[in-house]
Amino acid sequence: MQEALARMRAALGPEAVIVATREEAGGVRLTAATDTQEPDLDQLLARPASSPAREVVRAALHRHGLDETRCAALLAAAPNVGALDPSVLLAEALARRYRFPPDGSPPAGALLVIGPPGAGKTAVVARLAAAARLAGEAPEVLSADLERVGGLDQLRGLLAPLGLEPRPLGETPPIGTRRPVLVDGPGVNPFRRDEMVALSALVRRSGCEPVLVLPAGLDPEDCAELAANFQVMGVRRMITTRLDAARRLGGILAAAELGLELAMAATSPLIGKPLLPWSAAGLARLLLARAGGQPGDGP
Repeated sequence: MQEALARMRAALGPEAVIVATREEAGGVRLTAATDTQEPDLDQLLARPASSPAREVVRAALHRHGLDETRCAALLAAAPNVGALDPSVLLAEALARRYRFPPDGSPPAGALLVIGPPGAGKTAVVARLAAAARLAGEAPEVLSADLERVGGLDQLRGLLAPLGLEPRPLGETPPIGTRRPVLVDGPGVNPFRRDEMVALSALVRRSGCEPVLVLPAGLDPEDCAELAANFQVMGVRRMITTRLDAARRLGGILAAAELGLELAMAATSPLIGKPLLPWSAAGLARLLLARAGGQPGDGP
C-alpha cells in the first residue's frame, strides 16, 4: 500500500484523492482523482485588454514626427485585439486608412509629373519611361521644365540609354494617342500663388493626370499643406522619393491623410533601380524599422 501511495502521488501530485482500493494478486490497485478547476467564463468572455503592440506602434509614429491627433486617428483604424504583432497591427491600420495601388502597377496613361523644386521629378519620369519600355511600350516623353537651365538636356541624358528622345511640351501635346505620355513638369513652390496658377493652367492645357512627387523627410505639417495645395488641381496619386536618405517619414503619412494614393516609391538615387509599389505591409515594416534606427525593408 505504501508503495502504491507513493506512485500515485508521483503521478498525480500530493493533492490526489483516493477513490477506491482493491487488492490484487501480488499487490494493490488504487483508483485516484484530482480536482480540476473550471474555467472562469467571465474571464474568457471579457473584452481583451489593450495590446502592448499598440504602444509600440504609437511610439514609432511619434518617432516619425506625427502628433498625437494623427497617431490616434491611425490607431483608431487598427483592429482592437489583445495580442498582435506590431507590424501586423500597423499594416492593418494603414490599409484601412490610406490608399494603395490595388495591383501594384505604376501609374499609366497620360501623366504630368509635378512637385516642389528638387523633388526628383525628372528622375521619376525617366524611371516611368523605363518601366513602360520593359512592358514593351514606346512612351512619348515631353518636358514642360523649359525655364530651368539644362532641364531638357538632363532629361535627354537620362533617356538616352532607353533610345528615347524627349521633346518640349507644345501648346497642343499629343494626348489621345495609344502609347503612354509622360510630361516632366516644372518645379513649383506650392506656397507661391503665381506659380501655382501657372501650373494649374499647364495641367488644364496638357490634359494629363497630374501626379505629385513628394520627397521623404519633410515636416508633416509642411507636407500636409503642400499636398493640399497640389490636390486642388486634381492630384490623386503621389510618388515618394529620397527614402534612402530620410529617417522620419511622418510627412508621407500626413500627405496620405488627405486621400492621396501612395502609388510608387524611389528607394535609391540610381536611375537604373525601378520604382517600387507601396503596400500597407511594406510601409508598416519601414516605419517600424526606421523608428528603431535600422534600415527598412522598403515599400
